[in-house]
Amino acid sequence: MSTAAPEMGLAEEHALRMIVIQSERDLDTHEMRCVPCRTPGVICGTGANIAATNRGAKLALRITE
Repeated sequence: MSTAAPEMGLAEEHALRMIVIQSERDLDTHEMRCVPCRTPGVICGTGANIAATNRGAKLALRITE
């Protein structure tokens, strides 16, 4: 019995790409408004959660930066 993940369908891939796009916008907007996130080397919990969502979606899509 294989434990490999099933292939991603077009709808799932599209949804993940939309998550990447939206989370990048959300993080940019958040960083403009959040004093701790504007401080170099500091990120608040909300900023970290948005960034983690983006990383997770990129990982699922196998996007590397």
